[in-house]
Amino acid sequence: MELKEYHIKVNPIEAGALLALIITAEQGTKQLLQGVYEQLVAFKKEAEEEAGVKKEIIPGGLLRITDKDGNVIVRAPLPYELEGN
Repeated sequence: MELKEYHIKVNPIEAGALLALIITAEQGTKQLLQGVYEQLVAFKKEAEEEAGVKKEIIPGGLLRITDKDGNVIVRAPLPYELEGN
C-alpha cells in the first residue's frame, strides 16, 4: 500500500509550536512524526543560517546563541542541537 503525501502551510510560529509538541511527545508519537520532525528541524536550520545565528556549547553544557546583530541567548540545548547543529 502506497501512502499518500500531504503538504501543509505553516508560518514560523506554527512550525516552532509543532516542533515543540513533537519534542515533548511520547516516544510512539515521536516515531510516528519523525519525518515531520526532520522537515521542521531543516526549516529551523535554514532560518537560522539566514539570520546569521552562531551556536556554541559553553561550560556547564549550556548553549550560547548569537545572531548577526549581536543578540545573545544562553539556554539548555534542545535534542537536535546536540546532533550536529
